[in-house]
Amino acid sequence: MEEIKEDIMAYLQNKSFMDSGTQLNDDDSLTMKGIIDSIGLIEFIDFICEKYSIEIPEELLTPENFDSISGIVNVIQKLTK
Repeated sequence: MEEIKEDIMAYLQNKSFMDSGTQLNDDDSLTMKGIIDSIGLIEFIDFICEKYSIEIPEELLTPENFDSISGIVNVIQKLTK
């Protein structure tokens, strides 16, 4: 789980959605904090699919699953088991 979180944080920082000094809790809303927008989210989902060799079913593409670090980690863990 920690490795997935590190990958997510590195992606967000590398894509200039946030800087290295930004404090982000696992349950913080990525959209409410202005870290990612709808276009960025599409690119982020593509990154996740490629990085973890998974396909995300449409029913899992919900705000609850993709608006926080913990939600994203949970989806990745479900699909990589």
